[in-house]
Amino acid sequence: MLRAIALAFAVTAGCGGDLAQGTTPVMAKPLHSPELNQIMKEEVNQPYSALVFGVFHSENGIDYAAIANPSEILRSGIAKARNIADPPAATNEARSVFFTYLDSLGRDAERFHNAVAARDRPGMEAALLRLGKTCNNCHHFFRLEIEDSPDH
Repeated sequence: MLRAIALAFAVTAGCGGDLAQGTTPVMAKPLHSPELNQIMKEEVNQPYSALVFGVFHSENGIDYAAIANPSEILRSGIAKARNIADPPAATNEARSVFFTYLDSLGRDAERFHNAVAARDRPGMEAALLRLGKTCNNCHHFFRLEIEDSPDH
């Protein structure tokens, strides 16, 4: 499994040449899907940010009614991304990694939803932290730029 991930990373990252012969790897531009970018921007990133604000920065307690809609949009957005036909992956191994990340996001979005229903703030916080970590790991693995990041 680790070999498949390493191979997927090398191919997806666009490394070329033979490092043993002293050549420099060439990083190819990541494969971006306009469909995926739109889903992630509007149906994953925005609701995730709203949920982080609503859970971690709520001075007067969590407004459960206010986080219900972003929670639903997040779950739906992750499901849409899971069904995307053009993921940013150049190999079957990279596709597998991509969908593994999305499966993890889906499970954590479901955990968050269940924690909201139970009004379990620690469970909500844990799920949001896992979601953020998975997003960051996926972006790092696929070397994706985030359009609305501060350094873009």
